[in-house]
Amino acid sequence: MSRLIVILGITGVQGSSVADAYLSSPGWKIRGVTRNVVSDSAKIWETKGVEMVKGNLDDVESLKQAFVGADIIFGVTDFWTIFKDPESLKKKKPSQTLVEYCYDVELQQGKNIADAVATVPNLTRYIFSSMAHAKNSSNGKFAELYHMDSKADAAIYAQSIPALAGKLSQIQSPIYFQLPWAWGLPTTPQKAVDGSWRMAGIGPSNKGIPFGHVRKDFGPCVKAVAESEPNTNLFAVGEYLSWSDYLRIFCEAQGFKSGGYEELSYDKFCELLPGGLGHEFAHNVLFSHEFGYEGSDPAVVGPEKFGLKMTSFSEYCQETDFGALKGEI
Repeated sequence: MSRLIVILGITGVQGSSVADAYLSSPGWKIRGVTRNVVSDSAKIWETKGVEMVKGNLDDVESLKQAFVGADIIFGVTDFWTIFKDPESLKKKKPSQTLVEYCYDVELQQGKNIADAVATVPNLTRYIFSSMAHAKNSSNGKFAELYHMDSKADAAIYAQSIPALAGKLSQIQSPIYFQLPWAWGLPTTPQKAVDGSWRMAGIGPSNKGIPFGHVRKDFGPCVKAVAESEPNTNLFAVGEYLSWSDYLRIFCEAQGFKSGGYEELSYDKFCELLPGGLGHEFAHNVLFSHEFGYEGSDPAVVGPEKFGLKMTSFSEYCQETDFGALKGEI
């Protein structure tokens, strides 16, 4: 008899990866949860045999209905969807920054998911996509890393629910390989006048930052967590890369000349990315350099515990079309 996994965020990067992992696993039915079941992306999953149902992270009752009969639930929230929503600026309190508002909304969504998951009677595992608690791990030094602590605090809340005891596990995503250029960040490699390619970013050029091919590797990591004992916390890191290594590997894959990396100040980075985006990204990297992206929890494990083969950045560059980034040259 088939078992059922319910996947939140199935039209996003993490949820899509989880769906792919279970589509290739016999004995599983997949139910995807989305706000818009008639969107093109939702219809694509339907053609693959996924049951698509409507659910809203702001509506606990809709989540309860979506979770009925689940054996496994994968839960994920998205700080940046809230951040990019024009309505967020209208809804936040006058005393709040936008990122503070996003923290409040994402934390509540994480709590809503946990409350709904707790009502599923025969659930075997709830896997929540979390992050390290930056404030706690840094002893208060990074007390305003909102996109990390919103997820970490949601995980702490889920741990406090008696019905989830023995069922909850966590998975932490690294920085996506494509993030430095996907949003047009200052870290986007750019062609200089002399024909070389250069980067500008936060932090020194020679310190490792955890990256990964989340779209490809995250699903197998979730599956490994689901098959492991409860209370597992997996940091699904693919490879630690310094900014210099990132640029070098990118250039080698494209046959370009590397022109070097420029370290920007925190203030300059925030000036280039206003509204809190620069702050969140900059502190994200600086926290990772000083305290480790996965934080101070000694129970966190890596993919090697499960013998998982993770994609290297070199492999990612070989299989990725950088046409838009390169201006189709």
